[in-house]
Amino acid sequence: MSTQRNPIQVLKEAKQIARDHGCFVVEKPDPKGTRYLVYRKLFDRNECVGSRFSVSALHKLVCKVTNFH
Repeated sequence: MSTQRNPIQVLKEAKQIARDHGCFVVEKPDPKGTRYLVYRKLFDRNECVGSRFSVSALHKLVCKVTNFH
């Protein structure tokens, strides 16, 4: 029996991982649904490193960008 994780918890976890590694997540409304953008904080600007439309794909992107296992 497999259980699925609550999308809200997955989103909070992705945001926390990003914050812990010098990044942040922005939620933008889009005609296709909510678009999640991941930015890396730099000393003079913020750089967009990717975007996803689903929470699970966002979590995978954040883990890849931050090298979190």
